[in-house]
This record gives sequence, structure tokens and C-alpha cells, in this order.
Amino acid sequence: MNISISIPNEYRKMKVNNHVLVLIFCMIAHYTLAQQNTQRLEASTDQAIAGSLQEITFKYTVGDEEITQGGGIRFEYPVAYAETEFLFWSRPQTEEPDLLGYVSAKSSTGAELAVVTYGIAGGIFQCTLKDGELKKGDELNVIYKGLVQSLARDFIVRAEVRNNQNDSWQKVTNPPIIKILPQKGNTLILTSPADLNIGETFELVVVVLDKFGNLASGFRGDIEFQSTDKYANLPKPYSFTENDQGIHVFKSVTYNSPRFQKIEVETTDNLETSTHYSYISQAETEFKRYFGDTHFHTGTGTLNTGFFGIESNTNGHQNMDVNMLSLEDFQKLNSGGDHRGNFTTQQEAYVYAKDVTRLDFASASEHDVSLFDQTAWDVSQSLADAFYQPGKFTTFFAYEWTPGILHHIILYKEKGLSVFDRRAYPDLPSLWTAFDKQGKPVLCIPHVTWNFEDHTIWDHINNTYRRLGEIYSLWNGRFLIQPGDEPQRFELGKDNKWSYQHAWHEGHKIGIIGSTDNHLSQPGANNYTIYTQHAGGLAVALSKENNRDQLWEALENRRTYATTGTRIYIDFTINGHPMGSEITSENVPVITAKIGGTNKLEAVQVVKYKNGEYSIIYNNAPDSEITEFQIEDQDFDSDSFYYLRVTQVSEVPGRLWTYPTNEMAWSSPIWVEFKKIAKDSILIKETTKKLANLKNH
Repeated sequence: MNISISIPNEYRKMKVNNHVLVLIFCMIAHYTLAQQNTQRLEASTDQAIAGSLQEITFKYTVGDEEITQGGGIRFEYPVAYAETEFLFWSRPQTEEPDLLGYVSAKSSTGAELAVVTYGIAGGIFQCTLKDGELKKGDELNVIYKGLVQSLARDFIVRAEVRNNQNDSWQKVTNPPIIKILPQKGNTLILTSPADLNIGETFELVVVVLDKFGNLASGFRGDIEFQSTDKYANLPKPYSFTENDQGIHVFKSVTYNSPRFQKIEVETTDNLETSTHYSYISQAETEFKRYFGDTHFHTGTGTLNTGFFGIESNTNGHQNMDVNMLSLEDFQKLNSGGDHRGNFTTQQEAYVYAKDVTRLDFASASEHDVSLFDQTAWDVSQSLADAFYQPGKFTTFFAYEWTPGILHHIILYKEKGLSVFDRRAYPDLPSLWTAFDKQGKPVLCIPHVTWNFEDHTIWDHINNTYRRLGEIYSLWNGRFLIQPGDEPQRFELGKDNKWSYQHAWHEGHKIGIIGSTDNHLSQPGANNYTIYTQHAGGLAVALSKENNRDQLWEALENRRTYATTGTRIYIDFTINGHPMGSEITSENVPVITAKIGGTNKLEAVQVVKYKNGEYSIIYNNAPDSEITEFQIEDQDFDSDSFYYLRVTQVSEVPGRLWTYPTNEMAWSSPIWVEFKKIAKDSILIKETTKKLANLKNH
């Protein structure tokens, strides 16, 4: 048998070296083996609308080698479970012709066929001959009827054939590709820099999404702009064209008035719109806000190996098809990659982050599963490097350490460092010792998943490596923890052993970020519609510039805040020091904040911790989307820390179902060490006020 290599189009465009290309081609196993005969596999359609109902016939024409009893063809479909189940193809089944996912088969010769379904998630359907034979030119037709996946990307049909029951399965040469097209435009998103100066030119980006969060490439509507700044230089009315493919960048836009300003858009198609505020300064500011996602997964974590393509000797399972394992045994093997059949890729994810959700920084963080080996890690790092554009889009190098429920994102600034996986480093002390020996910059970011009472995630303190933690991700969302969103699930309660209030109480000086934990190659996706279920939070870093050095400095110094996925603007300082700081105060702390919401603000609160207790020392319900305030903590008489919490009104008020849709944001704390002179300062100030009152009377 001769072997040829078929290069996926999505990788042809990448600007990476030949060594990396070889690694990438090797990882796409279902592209690589070619059987040199006249067999052929065709699909009855080469495109379908995302989420639509389709009946697809796969016609397999037999080649030079005939097919006899037990021989046939099998397919692997992207199906899923839990919160993303209905976003993929209907699960194949053979029992109910009138239900979704029904699979049937027939041959051109009338030979009797056996059709079965199986697989870890039930995504494999197989058709084999029960008797007779199929010779060169005979046809085997397998018909699938069900819903198409919601992800608008090419579906490369995974198929394997064998000639008889004793043969091994072989991948089909040049499998069909079904292009999944987006639905019509549903949501129009505007993004622009969060921090600008008066008169500074910037790019305003308009992105149109369908109801599933796909880029609505077919949108051709008209849009018109308006702004809170009546002196702004705005784009002229615009009509989307085919060349836009759902994205248009408007250049040379300027704000010419200070403080919070935003641009809104009207469309002839009556789409939902989403925009955000920028803060316009009269002079250069030290830090700017950059939005990112440091936690998402793709099938590249397992080299995009299909479940039925995993070799039989993986992890000691000799001569065993991984798809014949029980779910329990499969979870022990844990070869899931993106948990959804390894169909997604980091290439797609980074494109989505950079071009669609318009993030400033992003890092794929694949699970440390058995198949995430050195080759997969090399590919992951090379992809991150390929997408790094200093000043525009920053990537880091990351993976997820996953022992039990103590998951942590391991974030590296430098390329070429080690993956310390859970099998060799099963607890935090051993992991941190490995970091010590490696001697390179690293952030160990806890990712809380379940709120068990016996949680041990905060049992060990390390304020060197655990500088940041995820306070919000997919695990707070209603789609994973029915029936409702729980934005504060991992925030509240000093006695809740999974919460950040508990961690801070125990002495962890940890800043906070949000992330998505997205498994669909859609980092940064938010709940723009009820169909974009796999959404999470965002990390915001206050950095001097958008590059690895400056963003890393911001993350390491906890100059960060978290949002539930929307671009809420927060500025929070104490005595002029930014969030994440540790300071010593000789005076009453002066707390200053600026907030620009993406909706009306329901509650703006300053939370204080002192002497083992949390309290709210500022609580305001602005009848506005923006607010600014300055307060003094007159009750400052011992070491304390403070953080800002922002809650917006419900995004979709009055809907029939009851779950909340309030977006939120949290600042990293600021720790303030008390000095005796501070107390004296308070007494002097109070005495001065009393004397002034006596004088007035």
C-alpha cells in the first residue's frame, strides 16, 4: 500500500516552519492514510445550514477489493452530552425511523446488512454485510436523518472501511467534506479599545453573529451609527457586502469629549446589538484594559484523534477498541481532548478569539490527558506562536492540570517549558516543587468546578505561583448547573471551602479573572442568545501594552478583574494604587472607582474584609449605565482588604422562564496594611471636625 498525505486547507494558510507543519499534518490522523484503489465515498450534499434538519446519504463505491461478510463501513459523527448536546449532530439511532438521528442502509445488490450504533458518546454508526458480497463498482448506501451541528465550520466526514470481519478498519481516502453554513444574522457586536485619549484615532469593529455565535457571513444589512459623544467622528452609514463575511473594521474613528463614551448602531434588519463604553482621558494613562480568555479546549489537545482512531494499545488497553469501553473506563482513560470527539482545533479557536470575539489575548489550555503528549504540546505551542501579533493579539502557552476536582490552568510566558501532568505530579506541593526546579515564570490559576463541602483546593497556600484564580467560568452558567445562572457561586462565604472569600480569609492573596472553559473552539463567547449555551467569563488585565511582557507583568501583579463575559469597564484604586496591590496606609484609605456597564447598573458595592468578617461599606444602585465615586473608609483601624463588585440589571427582563441574566464584574482585591499612625490620623480628623462644629455654633 502506498501512503500519501492530504493537507487540510485550514492549515495551508498558516505561517509556520516546516517542522511545525509536519507535526500538524501528523496530528490530523484521518487525513493521512490513502488506499490506492478505486474505492470512493460521496455524500449527497456538500453543504448544510447549522442546526437544520437534513437527510444525508453516504454512497460508498467498492474498489478493487471485494467486501464479504462482516466487511463494510463505519462513520463517526460529532455528538456531545450535557450542556452542548443539542449543539452537535443528533445522536445516531436505529430503532425509531420517525425520530432524529435515524440511520438506515441498503446495498445496490440487495445483500442483507447489519446497522448498529455505538461509541463513547454514541456517535459511531456502522454498516456491515450479514451475507453475500459486494464487488468492484457495487454500492453501499448509508442514510442518516437528523439535526446538523450548530457550529458553522467544515465537517470532514470520519469514515473507515474493512473488507471482512477479520480485517482491521482503514481510514477512507479523501473523505467528503460538508460545509456547515451559518444561519442568518441575529446579533451585532461592536468592539473598540476600552481606554482612549481625546482625539485619538481607533478602529471600531462590527461583527454579526447568528443565533449560535457563528460569524453570519451572509449578512448584507445596512447600519448607521450614533454616539453619546455628539462631537465624535463616526463612520458613515454602511451596507455589508460579500467581502465583509460578517465583519467590518471602520478606521479613523475618534471621540472628542472626555469620560465615558460609547457608540451604538441601528440596523435595517432589527438585529440585537451589543456595545460597550470606552473611557476617554485628556492625557495619557499608565494602564489600559485588555480583554482575554486564558482557558479553552480543543481536539488539538489529543492531536484531533477520533475516538475510533485511538490505537488499541493506548494506556495498556491491548487489542481493545476504545469505543467498546464503558463510560466509566473511558473516563479513567480520559482521552477526551475537547470532550466532544476531538473535532475542534486550536486553529479555529484562535481565529474565533482574534477575529470574531475580538479578544486582546487568549491561550488554549488543553487537558493533561494521556494523548496530550510532547507532540501535542509542541503543536499547541507552535500554534500559539503563529497567532501572536504584538500590539494586536497576544498568546501564552498553557495546559490544564486536572487531578480530581483540583483543576488549575498552568500558564507560561515562555515557549518550550514542561507539562507537569497529574499522573506524575498528583498534588499541589509536588507541582510547585517542579516549578521551583524549572525556574521559569509560571502562573498556577485555580479553576473551581464543583462546590463540594470537602473541597481542598485552598488547603495549601502559595502566593508565588497562585497569583490569580477564576471566579467565573462555564461552571457558573445555567447550562451546566441547571436551572439558573449562579454568578456568585464561587465568591461568597468564608466557610464555603471552594469560595474565594474563604481563600482570602485563609491567607491566599489571589487576584481574580474570568474565563470561558469553552470546548467548542469559541473562546470569548457570551450568552448573546439562548442558543449560545457554552459561554463563560472574561479576564481583564490592566497593562501598559498588548504584548507578552507587559500583559504578563499585569497578570503576575494581579492587576486584573473578572466579568461574566461582557465588556464592563472597571477602574478601582485605593490611595491611587490599582487593584491587586498590597499597600501600607498611614491615612484613612481613599477608595476611587469608575464603572461603565453594558447595561443599567443594578448594584455597585465595595466589599471589605476586616478581622475575619466581610461587610459592604458602599452600596449604590445608580439609575444609569455609568457611575464614578470616591469614598473614605473611616472605620479603618486594622489590616483590611477591599474589592469592587458590580451587578447589572437583567439582560432579558420579563421572559417566561425565571433564570437570571444579570451580567457581573469583580475587581481583584487591594490589601491594605494598617499602621498606628493611620488610627492617629483618624482621631485628629474627627477632633478637627468637632472643633469646626463648635466654632460654627
